[in-house]
Amino acid sequence: MVKRSAILCAGATFICSTLTACGGSGGGAEGSPAPETQQPSGVTISAPKDAMAMDRCGLLPPDAATGLGLAAQGKEQSDPLDPEAPSSCVWNSEDGKNRLSLTPLDGRSIQAYYDNKSKYVDFQDLSIAGHPSVRANQGDPKQDGTCDIFLATKEGQILSAQAHVMDTSQDACGIAQKALEAAVATLPASK
Repeated sequence: MVKRSAILCAGATFICSTLTACGGSGGGAEGSPAPETQQPSGVTISAPKDAMAMDRCGLLPPDAATGLGLAAQGKEQSDPLDPEAPSSCVWNSEDGKNRLSLTPLDGRSIQAYYDNKSKYVDFQDLSIAGHPSVRANQGDPKQDGTCDIFLATKEGQILSAQAHVMDTSQDACGIAQKALEAAVATLPASK
């Protein structure tokens, strides 16, 4: 009974954090406030890409998904709390223990995360596939099993990756980062 409760609790936490991360008012796991700005960021993106130009579930190539232990094909999901929020694509592992969602967010700058880094318990400045990125989490990914990484695809656009693992000995941040690396390689150039 305790094990079942722990699984249900972890699943509910993930669903809530996914909805918050993907919603227009969310910004990361566990209800962190969304940094919002549409002003130029001052961050240089040398090879801008357009994540909004692709089908959500085409963002992660099937071979990359299976290489991460996930189903080859993801499923698009809308935010039931905010129908106006951008939808995400979610990939699950066969056993249901691991989950990854990718969400393109238009009208959001990476600079907003830098400006609000003190709001995150876990914050790290990254470069993924040559794009400025941040790891921004309200909790400790190693303890929570959930990790949010935000990558600037172009000025005013972010590609969000959230990974959740039931076994916290696995690296949720590693999954999110590898997914973004694979996704960026397939994105069309920004027009």
